[in-house]
Amino acid sequence: MEYAHLKAFTYNGTGGNSAGVVIVEDRISDEEMQAKATEIGFSETAYIKKLNGDKFAVRFFSPTCEVDLCGHATIASFYYMALKGIIKPFEGKWNGLQTTKAGNLNVEVTYKDKQPDSVCMQQSQPEDYGVVKDLKDLGESLNLPSDYIQLPDYDILPTIVSTGLRDLLIPIQSREILNSINPDFNKITQISLLNQVVGYHLYAIEGDTIYTRNFAPSIGINEECATGTANGALIYLLSKKGITDESDIIQGEAMGEKSMVYTKAINIMNKYIIKVGGSASLIKEVK
Repeated sequence: MEYAHLKAFTYNGTGGNSAGVVIVEDRISDEEMQAKATEIGFSETAYIKKLNGDKFAVRFFSPTCEVDLCGHATIASFYYMALKGIIKPFEGKWNGLQTTKAGNLNVEVTYKDKQPDSVCMQQSQPEDYGVVKDLKDLGESLNLPSDYIQLPDYDILPTIVSTGLRDLLIPIQSREILNSINPDFNKITQISLLNQVVGYHLYAIEGDTIYTRNFAPSIGINEECATGTANGALIYLLSKKGITDESDIIQGEAMGEKSMVYTKAINIMNKYIIKVGGSASLIKEVK
């Protein structure tokens, strides 16, 4: 089975999170998709099938299971299709729809000098599942004192939010502390399963910049350097708390894979439109 290896949410041409992209032309079983995603080994592999017009069915598999939505694999997929001419621009942009297990979501590709430049995707309507007050257990899973789980200037607790996947959003006192964390992945798995979340999404704010780390060992991903859905959930939470509605979020510093995720929350009569976007690069095509 042929696939393309791309990196999504790159930062000035470097970093970014690896994703596999498979263009589906013939019938393929769930078992075959899972087996190939396990073999490829990236945090997610996307399988894309053209439906009609500018509409595509997309499914996402981690090395261990299928997930409803994946931001970085979406960015990689539509960048790749733009690069290969499967989708074509009109007046410098392409607009279409992906159908996923998280719903039908808009995707936009922006071009520069007739080449794809960036991809922006809509996420699912945010759902807030409340706060987690047991900071002691969270701290132990991160090998941190519980009083480090806070933002110095804001009253905000760890909160479970979904814009397609349920993530536990955890504030961390500083960027320095964030990047020094040495997590206990077994404990994170236990707490993630207990709270029915994909994993932890940690964030710190320094000046006007948001920095994040993401741990999802329960689905076979200890850490990844750029996550679309989790950062989409985060911008929703920060917008709801009155902190910011838009940010270029930096992720992957602690991994040496500095990446950038553009995020925006638009509040229309208490209904949110969440957008996540970024750049990508094709690494290789594998036959």
